[in-house]
Formats: sequence, C-alpha cells, structure tokens
Amino acid sequence: MELDIPEDADRTEYRAGLGRVLDEASPAVARRLGRIRDAATARTDGVIIDVFPGQEGDGAFAVWARFDGADSFVLDRLLGDERRLFAVVHGDHGWEPAVPARPGSWPDAEFEDVLFAAVVEWIDALVPADAAQLSWEITVPGGTHDHHPVGPSR
Repeated sequence: MELDIPEDADRTEYRAGLGRVLDEASPAVARRLGRIRDAATARTDGVIIDVFPGQEGDGAFAVWARFDGADSFVLDRLLGDERRLFAVVHGDHGWEPAVPARPGSWPDAEFEDVLFAAVVEWIDALVPADAAQLSWEITVPGGTHDHHPVGPSR
C-alpha cells in the first residue's frame, strides 16, 4: 500500500535501507500479529499500530500494536511487551538494528512522513489475511498521520 508522498534521492535511499531491515524482522512480526489476532475477543473492534518516532529526532523509532474496543486494556496487558513489533535504539556500535541514518537535512515532519509510509507498506503485507473481522490501522500518536487502514479489512 503506497502513500502519496513525493520521493527524492534521500527518501528513496532511506526507504530502501529501512525496507531491508524491516524485511528481516518480518517473520517475527508476522507471528506477533497472528498472536494479536488470536487474542482478540468479540469485544475487540480492531488493532491500532502506533509508530513512535524518537523524541530526539535522531532516527530512532518504535512500532507498537494495541487493541481497540471494550477489552483493549485487558488484552494489551495480557500481551504486554509482545505488542512491541519493532524498535530501533542507539547501541554501543550505532543503531540496533542497523537502520540507515536519518538524513541530517530532514526536519522531524519529513522523517515522520517517510517512516510512516515505510511502516504502512511493511505492516499492510504482514496483517494476517484471515483477520478481516478486525479493523487494522496505523497512526503516529501526536503526529501528522493518523488512522491509515491496512490489512484485509481496509
């Protein structure tokens, strides 16, 4: 699922490098999304995937899943840290995992745009095909993007 965000050389290069790292994480994330689907109850309306760009604006970010609906609090606590789909942190030898560096010329909004588009495309392909009874969407809490549908229910 492609978002309508103009590409330039920096964006193309960053998305390609990030895509390779996300692809490596895909099998584990697909399993987590399957467990999330399996944990949903009749009182679950959907799953929201939150993209959290790092507070320092340096290129770190995290992707978490949470439930939407009457049972969301209980289900989120039940799965705990299993809801963390992906996270980039600064380790002893640079980014872990080794995502490309954010271009220094990018303002926070541009990084958020590119990151959001990459995560939408990545997660859209990983939502279980038999999870259409739930709405699946991606958002950046407090950011400029919210509620972009993904998966079979879109």
